[in-house]
Amino acid sequence: MEPAVLSRATEKPDNGAARSDRRLRAVYRRELQNSVFVSSLVVAIGIAASAVATCFLQPAVAVQIVAVTGPLAAAAIVVAGLARKRGRRYVVPLGMLVALLPIASTGASVGLVQNTEAFAVASLGLMPLAFAIFIPLERRPHLVWLAVANVAFIGLALTVSGETHPTLPAALALAAVLGTALSVGANELQVRRRLETSGQLLAVRGLYTRMKEHETDLRRQDDFLFMQQETLVVQQDELLRLNEELETIARLDALTGLGNRLRLNEDLAQLAGQIERGGGTAGLLLMDLDRFKRLNDSAGHLAGDAALRGVADVLRQTSRVGDGLYRYGGEEFLVILDGASLDEATKVADEVRRALESTPVTLEDGGTIHATVSAGCSAVGPQVSSMDSLLQVADVALQMAKRAGRNQIVAA
Repeated sequence: MEPAVLSRATEKPDNGAARSDRRLRAVYRRELQNSVFVSSLVVAIGIAASAVATCFLQPAVAVQIVAVTGPLAAAAIVVAGLARKRGRRYVVPLGMLVALLPIASTGASVGLVQNTEAFAVASLGLMPLAFAIFIPLERRPHLVWLAVANVAFIGLALTVSGETHPTLPAALALAAVLGTALSVGANELQVRRRLETSGQLLAVRGLYTRMKEHETDLRRQDDFLFMQQETLVVQQDELLRLNEELETIARLDALTGLGNRLRLNEDLAQLAGQIERGGGTAGLLLMDLDRFKRLNDSAGHLAGDAALRGVADVLRQTSRVGDGLYRYGGEEFLVILDGASLDEATKVADEVRRALESTPVTLEDGGTIHATVSAGCSAVGPQVSSMDSLLQVADVALQMAKRAGRNQIVAA
């Protein structure tokens, strides 16, 4: 379906719009200027040719003919020069003037040459028709010119009519009426044709303008859509980043910042697949905060939370690069030592135990407490080949450490 912006542009403009359009009027002025220039040259050549022919046929009046028609031909040449240089401003009066010159020239010739036929004089009435064709004025200037031409024509009829040609006045009157009717009709056709052409030009120009506006709107929409696309890309990147953060947060313990059971299960499955494909070993530490229930009951849950965060901080400080740190349960922590043997795991567990024992945990009220842990160590070996059995062995070792008096490390 055609856009409304283009449908409005194809509507036919009215005559008032065509007349009031400055650019169309300028084009009309240029065309009229060219018409006046060409017509002036044709009139000058026609007057000169008529004078030469009359002198050849009637040598007795040659001097009078030249004296009368010479200035008229010169005037036509002057009008042509003015039309070429300054005709755009004075094109209408110049056109009206040059159209009167043939009438004056022919009238002078008829007055000087005797025995002129009435038909030859009456043919002067057809001059307005030629004027309407070659110098197309607007209706009002054309009617003004017709009035002036008819006054000149009637004056010529009164001058040349006499007893020798009794039928001449009637012939002149008929020629004037016929010439006036033909001139008005020809001028009306040209005016209508020009208005129609101007309307078409206005419609095309309006269509072009509307299309440019539509193109501008499309470019704005394209820029807006591009900005929207850029915004969506940025939002999509931000959404991906937030999703990654959410996935990371979903695998972290909220209190200690260590990995939770979800993260532990994923890492254990990945480690099991790695050992199954390429072999190797891994150590595991399962730790329990000693007397955690008693700490909660005596100092409060905030102190218990501080103790749990203290254990997490010590684990971060003493762990190796690549070790997995997790909060396994309420007060239980687990460390995966990739590539470590049982002895290495036991050594790391003892470092954690001693570091926690020597590091006081600061409470929110400014006080401090000392916390200890019991740990059970296990490692992948001939008797421990799966992650489930690795966890089970570490749990058994942890229970043995707690029964041995706590703050102990037991390897199994």
